[in-house]
Amino acid sequence: MKTLRLVIIEDEDAHFSLMKRAITNNLPNASVYHFPEAGACLEKLDEIMPDIIISDYLMPGMNGIEFLKALNRGNKQVPVIMTTGQGDEDIAVQAMKLGAWDYLVKSADFFTLLPTVIEKVVREFKLKESLRKSERRFQDLAERTSDWIWEIDTQGKYTYSNPVVQCISGYRPDEVIGKSFYDFFFEKEKEKNTFQAIAEQRPFSAIENLLMHKDGYEVIVETSGVPFFDKAGNLSGYRGIDRDISVRKRAEERVRSLSQQLMKAQEIERQRLSCDLHDHLAQELSTLKISLDTLFDDGQEVSIKTRQVISRLSGVVHKIIMNVREMAYGLRPVGLNHLGLVQTIAQYCEDFSTSNRTEVDFFSAGIDESKLDIDTKIMLYRLIQEGLNNIKKHACADNAIIKLVMSFPNIILRIEDNGKGFDVQKQLTGIFDEKQMGLRIMEERAGFLNGKIKIESRLMQGTKILIEIPLEKEIE
Repeated sequence: MKTLRLVIIEDEDAHFSLMKRAITNNLPNASVYHFPEAGACLEKLDEIMPDIIISDYLMPGMNGIEFLKALNRGNKQVPVIMTTGQGDEDIAVQAMKLGAWDYLVKSADFFTLLPTVIEKVVREFKLKESLRKSERRFQDLAERTSDWIWEIDTQGKYTYSNPVVQCISGYRPDEVIGKSFYDFFFEKEKEKNTFQAIAEQRPFSAIENLLMHKDGYEVIVETSGVPFFDKAGNLSGYRGIDRDISVRKRAEERVRSLSQQLMKAQEIERQRLSCDLHDHLAQELSTLKISLDTLFDDGQEVSIKTRQVISRLSGVVHKIIMNVREMAYGLRPVGLNHLGLVQTIAQYCEDFSTSNRTEVDFFSAGIDESKLDIDTKIMLYRLIQEGLNNIKKHACADNAIIKLVMSFPNIILRIEDNGKGFDVQKQLTGIFDEKQMGLRIMEERAGFLNGKIKIESRLMQGTKILIEIPLEKEIE
């Protein structure tokens, strides 16, 4: 048990003896130091480092009030209990204002109560010191973090802000205090989940908002917060953090832009290769096949064996032509320009069903292709192509359903299968593999059209992929 170092400043030896007896009887871990006057005590404080001081008010040389003032001047953080032979309310008030933790009159039960008061004061002082250290730690962290730490009341007005707010918003903490949470965000941001969560008194995490800098430009912040309540359970306010993610978001936007440019370049190159294969190589192979088929139409006599060889070569060339056309179709389906998006997808799903063990059912509704540009058509086709390719490679499904619906403000694409499914979270955060690559490609293609993708799957319960692509204007 830690020793309790206790100083008693008392000029009457009889009173000191009674106090010491009461203390040692009830607090066996106490080590008591006695001084008949306050001046001598002040000289020894740094050496003794007491846990608590009991000081009489009336003493020779320096009274109790003067002693408290001396402690304050020296910034001595020691709890003091003031004692006096006669109660004086003015002295008591003055002592408490100067930092005394308690004020006791030497009444009949004084010596009985003293150990209990000492324990109470020491306990409360330790608690206060612990809170002070916690506050200091929080303040040190708050002032050195790169995040804006804030607190608002139930009216949404800031009651605390760390200095980082100036780095993020341009406003000093004193300019923020008393202002509303809404004052620093653009009007369009007030419909975000941040504000809904605050209204519903629930925590929120990593919600992106646009903060208005003092100089007028946009700052992208990631906002998280939790409610706090009073002892009665009533909401007292919110505490939270805003993290400036402007640089990260701009970098992501640059990467996204580069990715889109890359996909456009890929489609242009695919179109060129498709044309070369279809219009040149396939045509020349067709000419070769015709030449082989008509090689002996002039009536010359040739052996049966020669005719068989030529026929076999013609068949090989025919297969090459079919493969070349299939490659050209895979690179850039010519049907998009001639048949349209819906018919091209329907034909692709039919061909997929024929050449694989998965039956594909395709449904379409409300698609007005005149409202879709070629980039949107290509990306929708590629999304379905990639989705079915993933089903073929990984799902072991015997049935898949493709639904393409135009419903303002979105084009909705659903790809479902009854295959073996997978753990979505584990797959998307695990080791990068072919399946993850397929899903990431679909995310990139949906992002190219500013769309959103949602993947739902469970082991042995199939997979559902929902993609929403925003329309630029309402379909009339």
